[in-house]
Amino acid sequence: MRCHPAATRRRWLRCLAVLAVLAAIATTLSAADEPKGPKDVPSIESPKDAAELGAVEAKVRAVVAKVLPCTVGIEIGPSRGSGVIVSEDGLVVTAGHVAVKPGEKAKFVTHDGKTHEGVSLGIFKGADAGLMQITDKGKYPFAELGKSGDLKPGAWCVALGHPLGYLPGRPPVVRVGRILYSEERVVQTDCPLIGGDSGGPLLDLDGKIIGINSRIGGTINMNYHVAIDVFHQHWDRLKKGEMWDDDVPGRDSAVVKAAFRKVIEQAAKCVAQVKCDGKDKVLGTVVGPDGWILTKASELTGKIVCRFRDGRELEAKLVGVDPRFDLAMLKVDAADLPAIPWNLKDPEVGQWVAATGLTDDPLAIGVISVPRRAIPPDSGVLGIKIDNGEQGVTISEVLKKSPAEKAGLKKDDVITYLDGQPAKNRDELAAVLRKYRPGTKIKLTVLRDNKKLELEATLGKLITPATQQRDMLNASGVGMSGRRDDFPVVLQHDAVLRPADCGSPLVALDGKVVGMNVARGGRTETYCVPANALILLMYDLMSGRLHPPEKKPEAKPEPEEEPEAKPEPEEGPETPPAPEKKPEAKPEPEPEKKPEAKPEPEKKPETPPAPEQKPEAKPEPEKKPETPPAPEQKPEAKPEPEKKPEAPPAPEQKPAPEQKPEAKPEPEKKPESKPAPEQKSILVWSTTVAA
Repeated sequence: MRCHPAATRRRWLRCLAVLAVLAAIATTLSAADEPKGPKDVPSIESPKDAAELGAVEAKVRAVVAKVLPCTVGIEIGPSRGSGVIVSEDGLVVTAGHVAVKPGEKAKFVTHDGKTHEGVSLGIFKGADAGLMQITDKGKYPFAELGKSGDLKPGAWCVALGHPLGYLPGRPPVVRVGRILYSEERVVQTDCPLIGGDSGGPLLDLDGKIIGINSRIGGTINMNYHVAIDVFHQHWDRLKKGEMWDDDVPGRDSAVVKAAFRKVIEQAAKCVAQVKCDGKDKVLGTVVGPDGWILTKASELTGKIVCRFRDGRELEAKLVGVDPRFDLAMLKVDAADLPAIPWNLKDPEVGQWVAATGLTDDPLAIGVISVPRRAIPPDSGVLGIKIDNGEQGVTISEVLKKSPAEKAGLKKDDVITYLDGQPAKNRDELAAVLRKYRPGTKIKLTVLRDNKKLELEATLGKLITPATQQRDMLNASGVGMSGRRDDFPVVLQHDAVLRPADCGSPLVALDGKVVGMNVARGGRTETYCVPANALILLMYDLMSGRLHPPEKKPEAKPEPEEEPEAKPEPEEGPETPPAPEKKPEAKPEPEPEKKPEAKPEPEKKPETPPAPEQKPEAKPEPEKKPETPPAPEQKPEAKPEPEKKPEAPPAPEQKPAPEQKPEAKPEPEKKPESKPAPEQKSILVWSTTVAA
């Protein structure tokens, strides 16, 4: 059947109309679906010629002249950062991680090198925003806070700060760049930043603060700043000294931490804040209800006080130290401390753990990262280049300002012994050096022009671009512990724990303590001494056999007793008659008994005091007053009347009961000779390692 031409035309018109409508709808949808982002924001055009470049330069120089005097360096303990003064009375805007925490004392260094005292106020951790206050009275130059909400890509900007920290004689460093991206909290620029710049100002070409230097990424254009509008929005809280974080669904969020409250309830009662000279240093774990507290040894200085969960503050005595694990045992006068719940089985990789503090919520949570392992030490270095020579290990170069140069080593010196160990070739020398940590003093036997020399060097730390980059990356975040290597065995976990929170117990989901946190090793790792290793160490530490390093010189009372015995120099001139006794003492078999008697006084100091050996003990001035108790010297021995009767029973020797009471008047020397129980310590040491 044939269609009428008019009807056919109408059908075609209807089809065209429908197609037009569909095309319009499709165009609208495609436009709506096109992604929007920074590229949609009109960017500032780049300068086209020298005149326009000159205009930008003039504005940059004006900004520098205006704001550089307001930029400060900030020092809080070992940390270094930057900041900018924003009020005449000394309010300082900085990055949150530079301010550390509210109430932290700080030192501010102005552009001219003058220093001022101050304190941290509020910190918004989620945005990395911080506020501080210079407490020294005065009127300070200050910069004006701008706005960051209307920033456009391509806008020119100026960044100021102290790269790698303040350097004497160097004013704040100026960098120029452009805005690459901007959002509510963060501004990204290509102003090159580095550690130490954090907290410094980012300025527009009107000299107003539009951001605060915060962090960097891997490439040179990944420089991030806290948008200044964050400070405007939270100014009151920052000024009041509050510290808070975003309530985001992170691993360490309040909601997740709250789930651990029941888990850590008992262990949290076994935590103490360890204070040194009034300052919080580290945490401690209560390991004995009668006042025993275990903590990190290398952080302890001065007067030690422990603050407990109930508010009590008790002075602590340092009883023992184990340098291998960096552990210290403290003792306080208490008898009612809680008992700690131990779990002596190592947790498995992936198992939940929580670091416990003085609060109801854990300090940090994470999982066991790797199986039980040892952390090797950083090796010390001398700072020399060596070759194998005809006579031995020959120095081919001594690096400037190295430990070797300070020790007096020179090119062409031949090292024959290192700390008493032979070094026949460079491999042997390197193997011996690897055993020593930076800061260790070693003795070197050197041949120079065929002459033998004895030198002493203090080993340094290897510093290269690679190690510097490693340390910088690991220090980002919460920082690293000062002592963080050379542990015989640890459990490694990924809980983000501040170095100041080391010494805290680590708890598994069963509520039992699986170890004590001993070091923040880096950005991804925290180290914990396992509970089964702690148990073996604790009783040695409590016993007093592992004496603190500071008491070791006191454990050498024998050289100090010699001058105490010498204070009787008046007897010295009277001792010359002793030469008459010396010929009598010529039989050398008796001096041979002296060395035999010397080790015995430490074990049974009273057994060897035979009178015949006393005259031979003249090399020991302490015993001289006992040796010449000849009747003529008895009046001179009056300061020791008890020792006079020692002479008569001496010839009898058999009446040991009389010699025992003579040993009793010298109990003070026993504890002084016993502190040298270094022999016992060595035995305990090796036993512990074997266990």
